[in-house]
Amino acid sequence: MATSFSVNTLHVDFESVLAMEHSGMVGMFKMLENRLKGFLTATGSMYEAAVGEFFTNTKVIAGTIVCSVANRKLELSKEVFAETFGLPTEGMVGFLDIPKETVSEMRIRFYGSQVPFRAPSKKKGMKMEYRLLHDIVAKALCAKAGSFDMVTSEKFDLMVAILVDLTVNWSRILFNTFIAMVNSQSRQSQGYAVQISVVLGNMVNTDLGESVKLHLKKVLTGRAMATYIKKNLKVTPAGESSKKTEDSTSDTEGGES
Repeated sequence: MATSFSVNTLHVDFESVLAMEHSGMVGMFKMLENRLKGFLTATGSMYEAAVGEFFTNTKVIAGTIVCSVANRKLELSKEVFAETFGLPTEGMVGFLDIPKETVSEMRIRFYGSQVPFRAPSKKKGMKMEYRLLHDIVAKALCAKAGSFDMVTSEKFDLMVAILVDLTVNWSRILFNTFIAMVNSQSRQSQGYAVQISVVLGNMVNTDLGESVKLHLKKVLTGRAMATYIKKNLKVTPAGESSKKTEDSTSDTEGGES
């Protein structure tokens, strides 16, 4: 199994997950599909040896990733990256200008009650579909190591941008993350291995070696989501828990009265 360069990666079988009957999950995946389908679509495999060679023989020159793979010198620019995955190239490159009203609305939406969610907080406070979205953002987009239990401000902003379908220059944001991975050896096992394999497959006109299948847990399918939903049904968002407590208290008091 491909493990060394895909520790935290997640990919989506959109056809499968969009066929689910869970409206919350389907709605979340539709928003991901709108902007990031090309980047997140699961191919099921990767060229692990070629990805290793890529990271061994690569550097960043004037904002362009220059590498040598299979005796080919390649230049991977932001434009090539965007074209490969069909990423938007116009829009926001930061999230400081998200309207405050939008942020406030999403804080309540994440909790599913009038209790606002505030970052940094633990993801278990959110509704189930947003806990999953957080993991996709953390692993597939931010490609960072560490615990995925805490929702940071950075991940919160990305989630808001996806769910309200803001016009975002995803090409620039994701390519900057890619450059950061190239420049930091400690981050090279965290993600983007499948995307690198796709890029190399398009640019290198030679055999890249044997492709290695991703572990089943790295691909989100309708069947995998059914299991996820079943396991997470008992995890009640903090807002809903508070509401249930209030309702229960109200019922009790009403009965006694």
